[in-house]
Amino acid sequence: MKSSDASFTPFEISRGGHTFLIREARSDSKELDDIAWGAAGAFLDDIVMNWFSGVTEIPTSVSSKAGFELYQFYRAVFKACILSRGRLIVAENLPERLQKNEVENKNNIAAAAAWYGPKEDVQIIATLRAGILITLRNYGLRTLLVRRIREYTKVSHAAFRRELKPRMLNYDDAWYLQCIFTAKPYEGQGLMSALVREGFRYALKCSPSGIVPPVVLESSSDKSRPRYQHLGFEIIEPWCHIGIGKVDSRGCGPTNKKGKADSKKLDGFKYTCMVHWDCRKAVENNE
Repeated sequence: MKSSDASFTPFEISRGGHTFLIREARSDSKELDDIAWGAAGAFLDDIVMNWFSGVTEIPTSVSSKAGFELYQFYRAVFKACILSRGRLIVAENLPERLQKNEVENKNNIAAAAAWYGPKEDVQIIATLRAGILITLRNYGLRTLLVRRIREYTKVSHAAFRRELKPRMLNYDDAWYLQCIFTAKPYEGQGLMSALVREGFRYALKCSPSGIVPPVVLESSSDKSRPRYQHLGFEIIEPWCHIGIGKVDSRGCGPTNKKGKADSKKLDGFKYTCMVHWDCRKAVENNE
């Protein structure tokens, strides 16, 4: 069964005095804008995005030029997920449930997760239709963006294949959590865990009876990595290491125009690939 063939019923959860609706994302412009702005705020200091974008300093605000370019990148990523028949799931803060003393947020997308099922991947034609050319214009001349994405993907896939092979599994057998975030105003309310566990339940629903599929992801954040481990994900050793000679440990490039300053400090950066072997157990323990 393909992931897009299984039915999904929206449901509500309560967290931190708020009520959130967990549902599939819509493809309209307003929804995509809200999701992308939330992601831009969440990933301002992400080392992988620094690597892709070629920044020399970490962006400090979504209102900056770098922040706006980040929004454009994630808008293309999430739209491509929908167009590629992946799963884009959001947690929407229900405004009618707000307390009287709370101000309604114009952007009620509190969190989102982009998934690809086994033998599914982002389609090139989908990325073009999603507007990736805008990001290529923003980042391409600075970083040769496509080349950097390919390097990142190649290293990650090699780690996944190396870990799955001893169990007679291929990368195409796994569910891939491409991206997940919680918008800044809603951090600390357990929404990431709720979306991951929803993904586990859906993956089991799509799998043949008795088969528990592996779930894989990459983590570039010291903040999120322990959360994934708490959910049962294991770090694949050794850590992935890319960008040597091009960026520092933050994913940022050199500051001078010739690109040669502080070359000894351009040691690249590390991130982790992670795998979850038993999402059925994780679901059962949460019920």
